Formats: sequence, C-alpha cells, structure tokens
Amino acid sequence: MPSPRLWRHPLALAPRALRPWLAARGSLTARLMAHFPDIRVSVLRQGWDQPHTDEIAILRLPRGSSQVAVREVLLASRGTPLVYAHSITARRALTRGFHLLGRTGSRPLGALLFADPTIRRSPLAWRCIDARHPLYQSARAATGPLPPRLWARRSLFHAGRDVLLVTEVFLPALLPAG
Repeated sequence: MPSPRLWRHPLALAPRALRPWLAARGSLTARLMAHFPDIRVSVLRQGWDQPHTDEIAILRLPRGSSQVAVREVLLASRGTPLVYAHSITARRALTRGFHLLGRTGSRPLGALLFADPTIRRSPLAWRCIDARHPLYQSARAATGPLPPRLWARRSLFHAGRDVLLVTEVFLPALLPAG
C-alpha cells in the first residue's frame, strides 16, 4: 500500500493540461463550474469505514484504528464524470471542527471548507495512482473502465485540532482529447 511520502510525485510528470488542475489551491468545484457547464455533485457514499493504509499515518490515527467518517462523491458535467473525491475524518471531528460534514448532502464540500475563514488548508500533494490503489478501484467502480493510471491530489483541512483529508482523483474527461 502506498505511503504518505509517495504523494509527492513531481508535478512535471503529470500531463501538461492537468497541471493547473492539480496545483490550484482554491475550490476545485468552483474551478470546475468556471470551465464546464452544469456541474453536479453526486454522493456515492457517506458513512463509516476503515481508513486506507496511507490515510492512517496522514491523519495520525492509531494503527488498527476504528472506523472513520467517509464521504465519496462524483463531480460531473452533464453526466460526464470529471472528478472522484474521497474525504475522511476521525469520528470525534464530526462533533467538533467538521460537525457540518454530515449535513452537506449533495452540496460541494468546498462550499463549506472555503467559506469558513478559520479552516486552514495544508500544501497540496499529488501522485499517479493505478489499479492497485483503493481510490483508483473506487473511482473505477463509480465510473466504469479507466486508463491504467490516474492523477490525484490530496490535502488536509484543519479546523482547530480536527483534520479532514480530501483526495481528488482526476478522471479522463477532464482533459481535452488528444
């Protein structure tokens, strides 16, 4: 399973057209809305699950950690999937810094995160993932066949002492054909 340090692939290795998407610090949903018509957020799953191996270290959870709150969504334009997003936080964060997470519904998570000036974002990290990574597998289950590799980025959002990890997997339709 990937370790957190592997989320530092050089951005120069990503396709040139994808680099601005990977490096943009603001709301990804707002950026998508500026470039694509009719962006919709479809909640694929929201509930409790085990964190992935590389998420345990990032969130500083104890090994064999109990379940975390998970939210998975698909951002699409006119039915074409553009981004698969996976967010997790510790159970205790749902009663404190990220208490609104459970009531986000199909609204973009960025609307909550970027509207609160007390929430801070860590630097972005990115990497290329393939069929061995659980997020690639989840994106494929949500969208169907995918190319052998996808680029993803992740960052931490801090609300006081609570942390939310957001990972965004960029799907092929986001890039121009060619």
